[in-house]
Amino acid sequence: MKDIKRKLLKVKIVALFLILSIFLMSGCGTVFSSKEKEGVIHYQLEYLASSDSIPVISLLPKKMDIFFKNNNVHQKIQGFGGLFYMGGVKNTKDSTMAAMLKIMGKKYLHKEMHTQHVKFGYASYPKMVFEKTNEKKIIGGLPCYKVRVKFPNHEMKDFDLYYTKKIRLKNPNWNNPFKEIDGVLMDYEISIFGIPTHVSAENVEFIKIDDSEFELPTDFKVVTQKEMEETIDELI
Repeated sequence: MKDIKRKLLKVKIVALFLILSIFLMSGCGTVFSSKEKEGVIHYQLEYLASSDSIPVISLLPKKMDIFFKNNNVHQKIQGFGGLFYMGGVKNTKDSTMAAMLKIMGKKYLHKEMHTQHVKFGYASYPKMVFEKTNEKKIIGGLPCYKVRVKFPNHEMKDFDLYYTKKIRLKNPNWNNPFKEIDGVLMDYEISIFGIPTHVSAENVEFIKIDDSEFELPTDFKVVTQKEMEETIDELI
């Protein structure tokens, strides 16, 4: 009888171990692997302006990727078969951020300390109010919290913002107007170089990211922030 009980106990332990292993590998529930510190988030960009107001809007890229690893970030918007690239890199090793632009063979780079919280290309909303809610939603495969963003002065229309805490990034909103949100943005609205845009995460891949992803190119012309913004304004 004792031998039978021991065998049953072993079977239960093995079964429990297998269930736990499957649970961890599938990424279900709230258990994630150590890879949550690195990976890539794939976003869909929906421009909310009309082609009448912004003629080039139909030509703008519809995708954005954010690569992350150990609090380093590389945000990429690419299009036209590699002819267009707009990127931002945050490097924690030297505490710098860089904005990069590549268009029709011309390459520009602006670099400075990321501790200054530079919102390159993004509109500022000084009177924006965050209203926290208890609502949650799965976006890009991750649980997200809902925040209602309000504008008392009606500068913009109110909208819902969703963020997740399942991606380990310190100060994830270092380069956008939502610095107060302590989580990675997964669904929100923002004005990028004057173009109102809805940004929504399609999926997240927790994969190994090479350190070279956060290195700056050496063949880009170094310019001031004003020169970079003027170049982009001319294109739009």
